[in-house]
Amino acid sequence: MKTPLNYTGNKSRLMPQFIEHFPKQVGIFVDLFCGGATVGLSIDAKKVIFIDNNLNVINLLKHLSKYDFKTLISRLEVLIEKYNLSYSAKYGYEKYRKELDKRDNNGFKGCNTIGYYQLRSDFNLIENKNSKEALDLLYLLVVYAFNNDMRFNKSGEFNLPVGKTDLNKNNIEKLKNYIERVKKINCIFVCGDFREEKIKKILLEADFIYADPPYLIGNAVYNETSNWTEETEKEFLNLLEILSKNNKKFAVSNVLSKVGVYNKPLSDWILFNRLDLHLNVIDIDYHYRGASYNKINRDAKEREVLIKNF
Repeated sequence: MKTPLNYTGNKSRLMPQFIEHFPKQVGIFVDLFCGGATVGLSIDAKKVIFIDNNLNVINLLKHLSKYDFKTLISRLEVLIEKYNLSYSAKYGYEKYRKELDKRDNNGFKGCNTIGYYQLRSDFNLIENKNSKEALDLLYLLVVYAFNNDMRFNKSGEFNLPVGKTDLNKNNIEKLKNYIERVKKINCIFVCGDFREEKIKKILLEADFIYADPPYLIGNAVYNETSNWTEETEKEFLNLLEILSKNNKKFAVSNVLSKVGVYNKPLSDWILFNRLDLHLNVIDIDYHYRGASYNKINRDAKEREVLIKNF
């Protein structure tokens, strides 16, 4: 499942590997640190709870799930015309060919620069960021922004520059599939931090939890303001111990090593708790040639893993 939010580190390509190691039948599934919601949308469960501490992400996912596809597209087309943005899904590339030829490898950047920055300015000026108007604008910002990312500065302003792409057929397909999928499943969206009591309560009532926390040794755009430190990592690992002691199954994505840098808190935690918590460490291969190992290899250049307690 590919979602409308092109989140850095989204797991759509890895789901075939994950599914092999997830429980076959799930009652309540929690997608913790859900980001673009890829994993939760790809799971067959009686109920899916998406949790993220980024209010903009949760609000946008909820917003896009509220409407039927045609209604939403109609509103977006009005905005595209208003800001004079390119729309290759509807008009193809020929309409913009002359402008594209002038811009070498910059894609639609030249076509959309003026309109995009006006769109961004208008969004940042809206006081209620959870209004229908604001969230329609936010979706378009993600579509037309650099690398289709979502990033806000410390003042809460969307601050990515214009990108090379537009509302193309691929983005249309992802939006349509997301709306269709989210309407078929029983799901809710919750904004909260894993340390909050309301989130802990949800986790302790779940049957299976998948978590994709910010990586301590990662550098994704969405991690820039997360303030994920070694102390935060240890608090999260403590939560995993609580879940295990309450017989809750979980699986966690993370990176143990990356170009000579090691996640020592996580690596030490795995070695110390492997037997007591029944931990299994599964190496994840982006090229789908992965195998399962239980040995912590501290000499690996880069090692992304799935850690589960069953």
